[in-house]
Amino acid sequence: MRRGSRALTALVVAVLLGGCSSSDADEVRAYWQDYCGKLGTWQEARNSVDAFPKRPGRPADGGAGALAPTVISAAQTLDAKGHDEDSARVLDDTVAAVTGADVMAEGRVVSSCDRAGFETLVK
Repeated sequence: MRRGSRALTALVVAVLLGGCSSSDADEVRAYWQDYCGKLGTWQEARNSVDAFPKRPGRPADGGAGALAPTVISAAQTLDAKGHDEDSARVLDDTVAAVTGADVMAEGRVVSSCDRAGFETLVK
């Protein structure tokens, strides 16, 4: 019976170690890069309103409202496939930041991008 126990333990260890390959990590990193890039683009559009007065025929929000769905979509992907603490809460904070002007939520997602290594993509 001891032999069966050892085999089961070896199988469990193999499954646990094999479940996290470097390609999985690369994929998650790509999701973070996509998300942080889209968040940064949204921030630039939103911030352009502060720097320049509204011009006739241009959106009052600098186009940030039109970009919000793409940022939320990237957050949904990250939430579904990120598998870490930051990606688990990024969706709620993103929605609050891009649709509700929640400065605290925006700060949290920017910090998450910093921790993921994409601090240069966000403001």
